Amino acid sequence: MMGANDERRTPLMNLGVQVSMRVLAIGTALASMGLTITNHEVASVYGINFEAKYDYSSAFRYLVYAEIAIAGMTLFTLVWACLAVRRRGLVFALFFFDLLTTLTAISAFSAAMSDGYIGKYGNTHAGWLPICGYVHNYCNRVTLSLALAFASFLLLFILTVLTASAARHF
Repeated sequence: MMGANDERRTPLMNLGVQVSMRVLAIGTALASMGLTITNHEVASVYGINFEAKYDYSSAFRYLVYAEIAIAGMTLFTLVWACLAVRRRGLVFALFFFDLLTTLTAISAFSAAMSDGYIGKYGNTHAGWLPICGYVHNYCNRVTLSLALAFASFLLLFILTVLTASAARHF
């Protein structure tokens, strides 16, 4: 039995859920970015010092810039979601922005994950040795940063599905 209460919940599946998930996505994206930017360690191997920093890897630089863009776009869509409750025509645009943000999140995570994998396990076919045996803290922080980036992606993916479901009602 569909009542008037069900009709009111459809316009963006309860604005409180939208706002909460978007704020969490912003928080996880910024936390991932902050961990990546502040990640730095110096190690000595056979008397030779080497430095592990995020900006030595293009994939980690991409992760940082993507997380900044994701936080900005999610903040933008947070405002847009509040407007879309009142103006139903804005829901499809919200879905589109959510989809773009979600795709950016998974591409940045994938790129950084591949560099993280090589750092942890190396690539014997290419002659690349693992470095995590020498820079433990650096690798642990990269792992945590990647976990937060993946959490951000999951939140954005769920938001995209919810927004797509709401868009088909309009």
